[in-house]
Amino acid sequence: MKTLPLSYFFRFTLLLLVSLAGLNQHSLRAQGNNVLVFDAFYDQVIKYHPIAKAANLLPEMAKAALRSARGAFDPVVQADVRGKQTNDKNSYQYIEPQIKIPTFPGIDIKAGLDQSSGISVNPEVGKYNETTGGTKDIQYQLFYAGVSVPLMRGLITDVRRNELRQAQLLQGLNQAEQISQINKLLLEAAKVYWDWQQSYAQYTLMQENFLLAQNRINFIVQRIIAGEEKPIDSVEAWVEYQRREALLLEQTLVFQNAGLNLSNFLWNDQNQPLQLLPTVIPSPVGSAIQKINADSIQRLSEAANSAHPDLLKLQFKLKQSELDRKLALENLKPQLNLEYIPFQSYTAGSRDEVDALFMRNYKYGLSFYSSVFLRKERGKLQLTNYKIQQNQFQLQQGKREIENRILMAYNQLQTAEQMIEIQQRLVQNASLLRNAEEMRFESGESSLFLINQRERALLEAQSKLAELTAKYAKAKYQLQWASGTKLF
Repeated sequence: MKTLPLSYFFRFTLLLLVSLAGLNQHSLRAQGNNVLVFDAFYDQVIKYHPIAKAANLLPEMAKAALRSARGAFDPVVQADVRGKQTNDKNSYQYIEPQIKIPTFPGIDIKAGLDQSSGISVNPEVGKYNETTGGTKDIQYQLFYAGVSVPLMRGLITDVRRNELRQAQLLQGLNQAEQISQINKLLLEAAKVYWDWQQSYAQYTLMQENFLLAQNRINFIVQRIIAGEEKPIDSVEAWVEYQRREALLLEQTLVFQNAGLNLSNFLWNDQNQPLQLLPTVIPSPVGSAIQKINADSIQRLSEAANSAHPDLLKLQFKLKQSELDRKLALENLKPQLNLEYIPFQSYTAGSRDEVDALFMRNYKYGLSFYSSVFLRKERGKLQLTNYKIQQNQFQLQQGKREIENRILMAYNQLQTAEQMIEIQQRLVQNASLLRNAEEMRFESGESSLFLINQRERALLEAQSKLAELTAKYAKAKYQLQWASGTKLF
């Protein structure tokens, strides 16, 4: 064995001490880590994320709106009670219970009973009259029932019927909005998960290369002591060790922050946020390549044209605008209402003989109203026509954008698939070159510098493969989202 100069010995000893001082700063994670699989993460987001819960309220809100609109057709019971005492005498007492029943065709049915008593009651009008004086206490009852019928405006539709139909359309609109919001949330969650998985894969690569540099220092030290290498090689090994240590620190930060970003999507059933533990790691399950042919994409595009939630929302909005237009057209008509109320009266406690009730005892009324210029009504109609045109243009543009969005996602998926195949071959070849260079080094035919170069190329190829794998996984969910497929 060669005898080393004293200066080399001191330099080498100094380098060795410095190296050993930093070797234990980083170590691999303890085995037995908890693994968070993508499907389990997905289920957690669907069940407990606040945005998902808020989206699940949309159908319930539509049901409440429909119930409120149906309330316009509920029967209404009302009563009016009045009385007056003068000098301890009953001037009048008046009670009028009444029930009104709105119907969907726009006809209102009402029935009631007028009861009057007192000395100031005028039986001719069936109600009290303070100007009628007397001493006789008159008892009067009037039963009536009748209808109010719109003959022009309100015959085909009116505000009540329009609001009911709008509320019925709101159910479909809110269901589509629910799917759209949750799909968007799940797409963001998928991207964050696969970013986390990519950062972990690259983190483990950095750890492996860091430990390799650490072991290589020990190997070089032994060879220097044996006189097979020059002491300067320890400097090369130490520089590479420090470089990889810096890369590991940088990637550790990326992995930690990716975990924190993932924690934004984790909640429990008590509406409490969950923090991802440092010992939890991702799983690559779900990133495997799945072949998708052009026929499947064609079917996705056809299904999206009829069932994509964004298009469904536009279609429901278009139908709502058409209902508003129908109401605006109806309001151009004059308002002409007919009221017919047959009745039967009883006076002073004795029943009157009433023959041919509908011919003798009845009331009727005819009311007419119309604006002279109809500027409000015509302006409303023009506004609804413009809204319909806007919705139609938006629907056309939406179909076009969704079709191209599907094709873009498919192209991205296909390209990522091809690039993964190329990158896998590149990793294999880079690994062969690194192994061959290491064999040459061990036999004394190569240098540590060349081995480091080969390992850098291999690490870059492996890191790129992890990036492409994550891109492919995200592209799969991007395609599902683009096609409007229900992701939950």
